Amino acid sequence: MSFPTCEHLEPELARSHDKQISIKRSEPKTPTPDRELRYTGRVTNVFVQSVASNFEEALRLMEAALRDCPDELWETDFWPDEAPTGPTPHGGLHGSAPWFLAYHTLLCLDYDLSGEFEPWEPPKPFDENTYAFPNRMFTKPELLGYLDWCRGRVRHTLDALTEEMAALPLPSTHRYHGKLFGVLVGSMPLHVVEHASQIRQFLTAAGVKVRPMPGDRGYGG
Repeated sequence: MSFPTCEHLEPELARSHDKQISIKRSEPKTPTPDRELRYTGRVTNVFVQSVASNFEEALRLMEAALRDCPDELWETDFWPDEAPTGPTPHGGLHGSAPWFLAYHTLLCLDYDLSGEFEPWEPPKPFDENTYAFPNRMFTKPELLGYLDWCRGRVRHTLDALTEEMAALPLPSTHRYHGKLFGVLVGSMPLHVVEHASQIRQFLTAAGVKVRPMPGDRGYGG
């Protein structure tokens, strides 16, 4: 399975992705969604506690961006000249609309939380993809549901995290193979914040009043 990276989403558009990742098929585990992450695992240092907080802030930012996006902009590309929505040479869709960036962000998060240490596939309907590129547009309710699913996945991963697990290098099948799993986990919120911020900036430029979030002027908690 070829997995898209962020280079596919930038104006300097990417070459098509040739690297294949072998992913076994299995029914995904079903963590219970929650509105707030509560880390209760065995790696009890302050660093991991802060990572849990960073995940929740990042997912809240993405949730706000999706909820603020009006229907008329849901399928509008950020970069219509460089990254218009359309089929890829190998199947599935590529683009730069809010729904696509959200899908890309959540699919990457879901996949990376597995570290390729266990069989992985996205929950339905997000298995409707070709080499990780979506076969159709996903709706706002579908993506908000996936975001809640990812909240549960984060909590499950942090609860199961040990010092030994954090120190494991990612296997050769992962696109960041060799990187320590704990280092990857610590960097994941940044990717969510990056694309959530792009969506919010796009909405603001289009004249949409987005809800204030932590760090924004006018945020009241």
